[in-house]
Amino acid sequence: MRELTYNIKIFANQDCVAWEENGEMQFTGSAKEGKEMKKIWVVPRNDLEAVEIINLLHDVGETVIVSSQPWGASWEKLENPVVQWVEKVLAQNPDTEVVGVELAGTARWGGRTIDHHFYSDDDRSSEKSSIEQVAEELGVPLNRYQQLVAVNDKWWIPGLQKAGATKGEIETIRISDRCAQGITPDEEAQAVRDIQAAEWRGRKCIVRCKKHTSCYTDRMFGTYDELIVAAPDKWIYFGPRHHEINKLIHDAGLGNPRDWVGGGSESGFAGFISPSEDVQKKILDFFWK
Repeated sequence: MRELTYNIKIFANQDCVAWEENGEMQFTGSAKEGKEMKKIWVVPRNDLEAVEIINLLHDVGETVIVSSQPWGASWEKLENPVVQWVEKVLAQNPDTEVVGVELAGTARWGGRTIDHHFYSDDDRSSEKSSIEQVAEELGVPLNRYQQLVAVNDKWWIPGLQKAGATKGEIETIRISDRCAQGITPDEEAQAVRDIQAAEWRGRKCIVRCKKHTSCYTDRMFGTYDELIVAAPDKWIYFGPRHHEINKLIHDAGLGNPRDWVGGGSESGFAGFISPSEDVQKKILDFFWK
């Protein structure tokens, strides 16, 4: 069974495979059995930066356990196999440090978090992206592709343009990012249909959709000054007034602790989790001014 799960791990490109043996969970992860570990990295694989962080950690022989949580990943919502694997390692190596990457909430197991986003209840903003911080901690340089991944994660397409990325490099980065986020061809096609039905007032636009993905903003880049992509579970504003709109909602006591804001001055974003009718009205009144 152990050999079978190891082969599954390799051929399915998984970082950890779990199975039950005599009533106990067993795991094959990136760590060698019996190896003394000083650090465990817990990384949700949900975008291109996360994929490159995982690759970077593997390249230098670090121990990595991967969560399959999408954007908005948190320590609290780590999958049971991930939790059990970490706790099994800690039982054997109690001095091992646990480091999470872009996991919201309070770190578990006395660990810490590497991040660069601002959350309404936790300011983790940093001039350095998460992959830059990881590379700095490891003492390794980033190659050009990794540097562009870092720029993309902080400042998206405008940042890539300012960094001197070619059109081909930008297209590669954005397509790779959408693939890493798990976006499907059907979702790409749905974005085209939703954009065709968008509401425009001058250079301001609202696109309503069933599920928010980066298909919308990638396709619409350069066509708007301000944009809202409104899905049932979240509304995301894109534009230069991202801090203002976030402050407006939270000063009114209407925000969700998991709301977030980030990005550069010209291409910022502010996300609102499951906005109520009052929040939606306040956002729209602000947006259309």
